[in-house]
Amino acid sequence: MKIQEINKQSARMQQIYNMILNLAPTDTSVVIQGEEGTEKALVARCIHLNSSRKDKPFDVYNCSAYPRFIVESGLFGHETGAFEGAVSQKKGCLERNNGGTVFLSEIDKMSPLTQIKLQDFLQEGSIKRLGGKKSIKTDVRIIAAVNTDLGKEVEKGTFNEEFSYMLNVINIHLPSLRQRKDDIPLLIECFLEILNVEIGKNVRGVTSDTMQVLMDYSWPGNVKELENSIQHAFLLAKGEKVERELLPSRILHEVLKEKNEGITSFEENEKRFLMKILQENNWNKLKVAKQLNVSRSTLYSKLNKYNLTVN
Repeated sequence: MKIQEINKQSARMQQIYNMILNLAPTDTSVVIQGEEGTEKALVARCIHLNSSRKDKPFDVYNCSAYPRFIVESGLFGHETGAFEGAVSQKKGCLERNNGGTVFLSEIDKMSPLTQIKLQDFLQEGSIKRLGGKKSIKTDVRIIAAVNTDLGKEVEKGTFNEEFSYMLNVINIHLPSLRQRKDDIPLLIECFLEILNVEIGKNVRGVTSDTMQVLMDYSWPGNVKELENSIQHAFLLAKGEKVERELLPSRILHEVLKEKNEGITSFEENEKRFLMKILQENNWNKLKVAKQLNVSRSTLYSKLNKYNLTVN
């Protein structure tokens, strides 16, 4: 995705991407802060693609996914015999991506010892593989991401203060989707366009009541949750518009419960109940009939009544 495409979003996001354009040509370390699902990796990639390093590698490394020695090996590499299972020499991502950018997600989960080693790299521009003595020069820009406030982690003593200063030269705070709901229609349009191409359907948008539910929902999972929810509804859609009932049940439950829309009529309540059971059973009608203790013919009659069918 190019910077010009993202700039179509809200004024708040335009300010962030204008900042990206200003800092991208530098080699300054950057910390991207935001809730889970706010697309921090996308912002990091945009910084890379608008920098002089754009023709060099861009690598993503999750600092919370592995034990400490595996994280260190992934970053710095290791020599044969450095630890049990190290049967051959391996280059780490800081060595492999010389000239490029490494995006470190959840850097606040990094162990204190690994923080010190990465701090040494930022100071010296060189690394040592685990079990090795030789210093290896490598030129890599570091972009880090945290779901929490790095300053608070320093206050708690869980993050090295000096290291945080070295990393946090530029801080980009990504707002949650709740704070920029004006972007939701554009994001939906983008997701549907991608899904239509990938799957070969022609879903042109969402109904007005579907959009209202999506605008009223709290979006704890932010942009990633919206993307997954649109994909869920898209796969179930029969026509050119996404109907409200096709949205994940957790979204409908939260929004409609707050609006007291759960018991507007017997038919509406029955339709929503059937949709919920169908989704929970992945649209396996035999399982649904057994769960409801009704015949398949009775179930099919109800499904036809409410037009609840799927290919």
